[in-house]
This record gives sequence, C-alpha cells and structure tokens, in this order.
Amino acid sequence: MEVANLLKNSRHSTLLIHSAIGMLIGYFILHPISMTIYWYEMNQESFSSVELGAVIWSSFVHSFSGHMMPMSIAFALLGLVGGYISGGYYSSIKEREVKISSKRMLLNQSIPTMIAKGENEFVEFMTSLRYDYRQVRTNKNIEFEVLKSIAGFLNAKGGTIILGLSNDGQVLGLANDFWTLKKKDKDGYHKRLMSLIAHAFGKNICSYIHVAFHTIGDKDICTVLIEPSIQPVYLEENNTTVFFLRTGNLTSTLSTSETVKYLNTKH
Repeated sequence: MEVANLLKNSRHSTLLIHSAIGMLIGYFILHPISMTIYWYEMNQESFSSVELGAVIWSSFVHSFSGHMMPMSIAFALLGLVGGYISGGYYSSIKEREVKISSKRMLLNQSIPTMIAKGENEFVEFMTSLRYDYRQVRTNKNIEFEVLKSIAGFLNAKGGTIILGLSNDGQVLGLANDFWTLKKKDKDGYHKRLMSLIAHAFGKNICSYIHVAFHTIGDKDICTVLIEPSIQPVYLEENNTTVFFLRTGNLTSTLSTSETVKYLNTKH
C-alpha cells in the first residue's frame, strides 16, 4: 500500500512538472519559432546572418506583444498538453521499473520457498536451456521446450521458470549450459535466451520477460519471470502454428477450437 501511494504521489508530481515545462516551452520557444518560420515563408529574399538574427529577435519580442497574447496562450496550452502526455509516458515507464524491481526483490527472497513447494500452475523447473543431460551434449530441442513453457505462461496468467533445477528441485546449476555458449557466462546466457524469445515470438514480447540469476550454494540458477501477454502468443512447431497454454503444472497444446473457446472466455 505504501509503494502504491508513493507511485501515485510521484506520478502527480511528474505530471505537474512536465506540464509546467511543456507550457513554458510552448510559450517561450514554440511560439517565437513559429513567428520566425512564418516570416521566413513570407520573405524569400536573400538576407545576411545579422539580418536573420535581428528578425529572430524581433519575432521573439513581437510574439509577446499584447495583440499576440491569444496565440501565445494557444501555444502555451499546446505545450501543456504535450508536457502532460510526456509526463504520463515517463511515469508509466518509472512505475513499470519500480514494479519489476519489487518483483525481483520478492523473487530473491522467495526462491528457496518456491523450490521447496515444487512445480505448480505458476512455477516450472527446467534442467537447462540447451544442455542435454541424457545425451551429454547440446540439444536445441531443449531450447524449444523452454519456448513452449514460456508461451504457455504468456497465454495463461504468467509465471516463473527456474532453469538449472531437476523436476524434484535438485540444484543442477548452469555450468553445463554455459559450456555450450560462445560467451560462456551469465551475459551470454541472457543474450541467448532473449534472442530465442525475440526470434520465436517477436521483439515486442521480450518486454513481458524478466531474467535474473541467483546463486544457491556454489551453483547458479536462472529465473525467468513471465508476465501474461495481452495478445495471444503462438509458436511454430513442425511448420504448424501452435497455441500453448499453462494448465495446472503442465504446458498443454490446444486445438484450434479449444484455442478460440479459451480466447473468447479470456476476453
């Protein structure tokens, strides 16, 4: 509740500041500039830089004269509206950053509890991003399985995938995954994961995905926090567009009729 109040107060302050700045820009900058541009359009004769400076100054002074006041007010209001829109956009970005930061802090505190409770509708454990423990080699089919799970969470209510855990919650770590990458560290891992997501679903979907790394004992794990997507997300499988959905602790494939029915009930 305290965070919500802080965000609300911050938003009001930001809107006020941006609106005031926008109004000043409209009154003191946009209006004089428009006057100068109007003069230039009406006078196509050649002139020196000194003459141009004089025109700019006279236009600036003239824009604040009494009979130009209605136009000045119009530009001030235009600037105010622009500033208000700018403030709203800036506030939405800051609010999103704060919420994401809060979620990550909460996730850091709750990971041991999350692992202890096991998989459920909102949590899935996966051994790796691309390393096959059975075949002891890189297996890109595992990458597809990760993408299927991400799609399922995107189309449902969101959730968290923890990479580097066995199905029963044993910590395996990411060392074997790192070994399969060109850049064998967390940065390389993050880039590979986001590249897969962007290629499979589009770059716009990346904004719904938040990746973080954590250390348990001497092993690293990766949490992929997935927000629910506003629009349905599809994944190509064997040249067929497939709709995946997280149901219970499983990722299910829906038929066309099931997909239509689910999307109708969702909206």
